[in-house]
Amino acid sequence: MKPHRSSFYSFLIFLCILCLFFLVAARTARCSYNGNDYFVIATDLINKGMYLEALGMYEEIARCSDDSNNRAWALLFMGTTYSLYLDQYDAALQQFENAIKIYPDSPAALEALFYSGVVFYKKGEFKRAHEIFTYYVSRYPQGIRRKSAELWAKSSKTQMAATHTKTLPSHERVITDRTIRVLIYDNGNKITVNSGKMITVFKSFSRKTVYHGPGPLTFTKKGKYLAVNGRRVNARICRLVSEGKTVMFGDRRYRGTFTISSGSGGLEVVNHVPVEQYLYGVVPREMPCKWDQEALMAQAVASRTYSLYIKEKSSEKPFDVKATTASQVYGGYDAETKASNSAVDATRGQVMTYNGRLIIAYFHADSGGHTEDAKNVWNADIPYLQGISDRFSKNTPGGAWEHFLSFDAVRNRLNRYGLNIGWIRTLKPTGNSRSGRTLQMMAVSDKGTFVFTSNNFRIKIGEAKLKSTLFQIKPYRNGIIVRGKGYGHGVGMSQWGANRMARAGFSYQDILKHYYRGIRIIGLSSL
Repeated sequence: MKPHRSSFYSFLIFLCILCLFFLVAARTARCSYNGNDYFVIATDLINKGMYLEALGMYEEIARCSDDSNNRAWALLFMGTTYSLYLDQYDAALQQFENAIKIYPDSPAALEALFYSGVVFYKKGEFKRAHEIFTYYVSRYPQGIRRKSAELWAKSSKTQMAATHTKTLPSHERVITDRTIRVLIYDNGNKITVNSGKMITVFKSFSRKTVYHGPGPLTFTKKGKYLAVNGRRVNARICRLVSEGKTVMFGDRRYRGTFTISSGSGGLEVVNHVPVEQYLYGVVPREMPCKWDQEALMAQAVASRTYSLYIKEKSSEKPFDVKATTASQVYGGYDAETKASNSAVDATRGQVMTYNGRLIIAYFHADSGGHTEDAKNVWNADIPYLQGISDRFSKNTPGGAWEHFLSFDAVRNRLNRYGLNIGWIRTLKPTGNSRSGRTLQMMAVSDKGTFVFTSNNFRIKIGEAKLKSTLFQIKPYRNGIIVRGKGYGHGVGMSQWGANRMARAGFSYQDILKHYYRGIRIIGLSSL
């Protein structure tokens, strides 16, 4: 049953998220970490739905930045990421407490106090929330959140006095909107559209028709507005529907309907497509369609769960996911195959949950024999993303790899991130997780010692060069030889392992429960 939520409560949550968005935007405009704006990078990761990756970025700032104010803001944003995107309220409160105690004079500490109250409210601990908001108002009468704090305090008091104080858990809700909004084109100057059938274009807000007829038609920008076949339509956002089964944007066909908008960077096209049809274009791009059917079915459930999880957190954004590896690779109608469509249909509506909530279903190509804890990669302790022994991913074709890294090449790559790392004398791995992966990489240079989490080091060097963090190194001339196994971050489902499990006779349910610990597989109608 869908829980009752008052319009006032919904308004407060919206206001909170909106305030945080502007806070991030304002903060990222002036923050830098060793010369490069890592806050902007982290915000971009959030906008892509890469919440754990953003958390890892904030953790690196909090640990490594020379600027104490930046470290305080990083702790604050770690807390808001835990709360808003991962539903880990206790972890969020811990980060807020760290910001308040360690950096009490930072503006971030004041924000952390306010958002602590928000989290206690969301947890249903209204008395504690009321205490925090009341303290905020009395202690900081000129605080930028004073009016909001007064509203939250008033609502907390009302909830405390209510005769029916029991509230339904936040996961007890019905997922009614199952349309995925996919960003398929952005920052372009022109896009040509065709269908073979009649196309209708109308203004998004007034719904006034600006074009109706056969294709092709071309969208461009005229000033800040859209133009259709060269004629300005005095609208920045239009919707497009077709009588045909698909619509061709550029050289690729897609199902569904579309939003075309004129942004500051150029044209943007968002494909609105039902989740099952979205998966038709995702599964064959994320897993070879010739692989075993049970493996394809496991991929379908994982991709469905992941996309709906991200959608749930993206209501204030113009799109839910991108069509690239930033989210899940989406190839539209032209990517579809009979085998992958069959896998989607066979698992229609099935998702994974943990404690009644959708999980953030991370997956990767090859674990190399042992998956990894999310905590060791991004500092997020996710109970269902714990590393496990994975014999099905041992000795996969091409699973062992080797790469030479010269000190000069590493220095150049790292300095692209504004680190000014100097001339490297040695590179050393430090610490290993129980999966055998390197936890940190240390670069010793003439300007000091720089320490990175191994996954952040891997990303900076290049994910196609350092295919995983399951590696060993050997000094060689003016650099190191890296010998490793596996491909990807190692968290969640190993796709190679899934295929081998399927070939060994395991079902897709077996595969998913092997890689995602303690989860349930249920139909969307059960949520």
